[in-house]
Amino acid sequence: MFQTKMNKFLISIFIVLCSHFSVYSQTSNHFEITLSSPAFPNGVSNQAVNIQFPSAPLWGWFEVTITSAYNNQISTGKLTKRYQIGHNVGGYFHQASEIPDAFGAVATQWHIGDFNHDTNSIPIYHLVSTGNTLIIKIEGTMVISTANLNLIKSETTISPLETVVFPGTRQYMSIMQDRVGIGTNTPDTALAVNGTIHSKEVKVDMEKWPDFVFKKEYNLPTLEEVEKHITENGYLQNIPNEDEVLKNGINLGEMNSKLLQKIEELTLYVIDLNKKVNDLKMNNNKILQENKLLLEKAASQRKI
Repeated sequence: MFQTKMNKFLISIFIVLCSHFSVYSQTSNHFEITLSSPAFPNGVSNQAVNIQFPSAPLWGWFEVTITSAYNNQISTGKLTKRYQIGHNVGGYFHQASEIPDAFGAVATQWHIGDFNHDTNSIPIYHLVSTGNTLIIKIEGTMVISTANLNLIKSETTISPLETVVFPGTRQYMSIMQDRVGIGTNTPDTALAVNGTIHSKEVKVDMEKWPDFVFKKEYNLPTLEEVEKHITENGYLQNIPNEDEVLKNGINLGEMNSKLLQKIEELTLYVIDLNKKVNDLKMNNNKILQENKLLLEKAASQRKI
């Protein structure tokens, strides 16, 4: 009796799980479509096609990947644009996108546009005038009904060619996440790297630069004031101390600005000291000349 009840209980649990799985499978579905574009004519610029989706909701994510081969120009490679999307036909709309792959000739010759909410389409622009045919792969996961998903699978098409003057340029790989970590699972900035960065060049955008030091209204500290601050604190004024640096690190742009400010202040000190040295030289030469005249006058008086 107990075993029979247990079997019925397990069967009921199984049925509940299956029903939940069935509902989920109907509302969260992966799809993949591969289509070919019309042949782009050789020698004709400003051509474009559209990926035309049917009138159906799109909720989730999908990627559009294009590649080509050779006709009048080599166009191999891969260009992929990834979309996160919330689209109700004639209603709510949101999208964000990034470029996870952009390499080879195809990335320099084509541009994948944004999803057009009004027309349910995505334009693909030809940036050159050579003839080629595109292979277009659309892949994603949509949280929509099975009927709408089947509609997307069966009725997504590529439009005929149209002439569109597109001023944009090629696309490059982009990462649109708020934070990216390399060697760390807990990035605390837009890019966090737990390791060494090896680069030929680092460019830092700056909001200000310390050339104000050279303006007449700048209050240059005296060397006595500098000496006093060092004696009392053990570090230069407006420069982070050792404890702050070890705890928080340094901002390269800000630190370079602060160091340049100190270099400019040192330059002013050196210029001032050079003026004083030149004045001392002039005074010394004047004294030497006067002393020479006195010695000559004394010598002539002794002869008399």
